[in-house]
Amino acid sequence: MRCVLVENPTVSSFGVPYRWSFTILDTNQINAHSLPDGEIAVDGGMAKLLGTNGGLWAAVLSHEVSHTARRHAVRRYLYALYVQEQRAYYQMRARNGDNSANWALLGLSIAAPIATAKLSRDLEHDADTQGMMLMARAGYHPDYVFALHHLTRAFTGERSKFAAFFSGHPRWETRDQRSERAYADALAEYNRLWPDPVSSPGGPPPPIAFAGKPHATERKRTKTADIDLPLYCRNSSGPVTIVMHFIKGNRELPALSEEYRDASGNLEFQQKAECFDKDDAAPVVIHLPATLVPVQSRKVQALVSVFDSRGELLERYKAFDVRFPKP
Repeated sequence: MRCVLVENPTVSSFGVPYRWSFTILDTNQINAHSLPDGEIAVDGGMAKLLGTNGGLWAAVLSHEVSHTARRHAVRRYLYALYVQEQRAYYQMRARNGDNSANWALLGLSIAAPIATAKLSRDLEHDADTQGMMLMARAGYHPDYVFALHHLTRAFTGERSKFAAFFSGHPRWETRDQRSERAYADALAEYNRLWPDPVSSPGGPPPPIAFAGKPHATERKRTKTADIDLPLYCRNSSGPVTIVMHFIKGNRELPALSEEYRDASGNLEFQQKAECFDKDDAAPVVIHLPATLVPVQSRKVQALVSVFDSRGELLERYKAFDVRFPKP
């Protein structure tokens, strides 16, 4: 697969003067890396998460190949060099008695890290966009990019918007939004080159799910906690399974009955639901009986995951508060 990606004209036209190499690192981290000389490495935790799924591997490797081929590390270096020269310039002026230079140095010390992080986020988006087109041309459906984003977010979590402002990596939600803008072009290229997805190197597109912001309502009259889960899918061939767990004080709630007990003895509620395309989608509505939880644990947090018909994780909602009425 790696050979297919780097030999594609999208990459070979850059005329990179080195041999590509690939390594799986003996770590538990879920991440991947690239260096300016064509070295690409995937952490062991990421490799385990991807398993033998060729489409997910293509999404990871095409992103890292794009970083290297488009000289993103060089752009970061040149910007760091520019900041270093600016700092040296104002330090020289300050030594020569220019008091305003000290204010410029203070501003530079505040603004430069923020600008550096913004540059890195922009380069991540560029690698997402270029990588999506690269994998489409190599025969891997661009929906694998979204499948990768959702799977990685489910296991690594999501940054707050505040934390992401100072980070070199964008939020997964933001990456989805930016990638969606490039999706139409990549999909058109894939359909042009691979009119029969079954015969493409990546095979049929993967099922993917997109989750919106959930909403919970306490219904005292019906003695239920009602959950609205905005959800839509692409490439879904059957119903998905919604799986809910509940946390109180950083611990999962134990099940009160065999019917709603998982393998660890904790409370688990499951419900199948149809998952339609965006234009036809409607929120999944779940009615949770008040008798699911103990009276002293009526206010809990819900953890909701979405699985396809094969039991593969598609999406996970951000934890949200649920209040059950008295039974």
